[in-house]
Amino acid sequence: MEMKRTGIPLFLLLSLGCLLSGSPLSAERKNVLFIMADDFNHWLPAIGYDDQAITPNLDRLAAKGVLFADAQSASPVCNPSRNALWSGLRPETTGIKSNADGFVRDKPGFEHIVSLHQYFMQQGYHTVGAGKLWHPGRMGVANTDAEHWSELYTGRTGSPGGSYSRYNPDFKSYQWSGGEFDLETDANDTVMAHHIAKLIGNYSKSKQADQPFFIATGFFRPHLPWHCHKAFWDLYDRSKLKIPQGYKAGDLEDIPTAVNNTEAHDIIHGDGKWIEGIHAYLANLSYADYNVGILLDALDKSPHRDNTIVLFMGDHGWHLGEKERWSKHEVFDQANHTTLIIYDPSAAGNGQVCHKVVSLQDVYPTLVSLCGLPEREMVQGNDLTPLLHEPALASWDKPVFMSWNERQYIKSDDWKFIEDGEKSQLYHVAVDPYEWDNLFGKPGYEQVTVEMRNEMKRQIEGCTRLRERITAN
Repeated sequence: MEMKRTGIPLFLLLSLGCLLSGSPLSAERKNVLFIMADDFNHWLPAIGYDDQAITPNLDRLAAKGVLFADAQSASPVCNPSRNALWSGLRPETTGIKSNADGFVRDKPGFEHIVSLHQYFMQQGYHTVGAGKLWHPGRMGVANTDAEHWSELYTGRTGSPGGSYSRYNPDFKSYQWSGGEFDLETDANDTVMAHHIAKLIGNYSKSKQADQPFFIATGFFRPHLPWHCHKAFWDLYDRSKLKIPQGYKAGDLEDIPTAVNNTEAHDIIHGDGKWIEGIHAYLANLSYADYNVGILLDALDKSPHRDNTIVLFMGDHGWHLGEKERWSKHEVFDQANHTTLIIYDPSAAGNGQVCHKVVSLQDVYPTLVSLCGLPEREMVQGNDLTPLLHEPALASWDKPVFMSWNERQYIKSDDWKFIEDGEKSQLYHVAVDPYEWDNLFGKPGYEQVTVEMRNEMKRQIEGCTRLRERITAN
């Protein structure tokens, strides 16, 4: 494959303790291993929504680090979510709210933003990008910010399938199958995983060994089409699989806004393929987990295992029949709710689950903080470091703000509000996590509606002010 060159908070006391003790972790800057999987929802068993997924490698990472059980994307589709992640700027700030809205540096006034990997490179890190990180499916092509990486892996991503359980309806890309082939040489996601694993294993002998590394790898699966090796299908007994617990018949009746894209559910359900479709998605979830394991094993065998931050995330969620949908592309929880795990070797909260609502928008400021880099002013999101040390921190009350197309919505630990005028939606997610009961306009909920609207207005105004500052420079 071608390579291309291109009071004192608790966490501060802990860091000070490391310095005083002369810990090796304080003698050198921490590395970062960043791993992303496309369309990876929140079915990790430890999160508690669904216990069917077989993900041993992510389970061990979750047991080692902090698992954020309520991680929400900035937007429920690839392009705005990934642009927000790497630029550090919300979709409402850049105007990138759909897959058709382009690349952040093509927006007037945003040409010179400093992307996350670019900032790490500026701070002396050797940065490596591989796979689907920005919206294109591989690095090195347009809109992958190619000139702001130290090194690129430009191979393709994904996996072939075969004849097992092959489903190919005449409807967009809703296809799946299992195949028997040489997984290690014929599946692009796995080829990429082994390439990056070798890079990690040899890094201490490379000419960049005196630099800390920031290695980012983006796997394409479980993105459609759900093709992968039959071995991952064979992990599951289809007769024991069940429809998601978040599904409720008639759930759309109290939602005044027309819900698009139910056609896929009608076709898959009508063809009697609901459980088989769940089987296909789970097989690809397990395939992504297999590739994550290749990277984790390489890191564990390297000299860098005790001085490397590991972050795993999906870019957004995915419906598997909930709200009569088989997609992302919506304001509902299933489309935004993904998996986020952060392992920082020095975090006091390692091994715990954090149930606070957080955003993928928080990744940029958090990694900057964990690596001790100077804080960046024009970046949006919250530094999650306090939650890495105290996952149940009572004082943490930071709602997340999301955008999709021309709709904005906000979620706190207790409430979710979707702004759409008289067609708005309000859910008491503390007791109704699957958003079954729309409370907007019902007696007794006027005050919380006002409060959520005021918070949304504050968030939008903050985006407007920052946009004006950036584009004025």
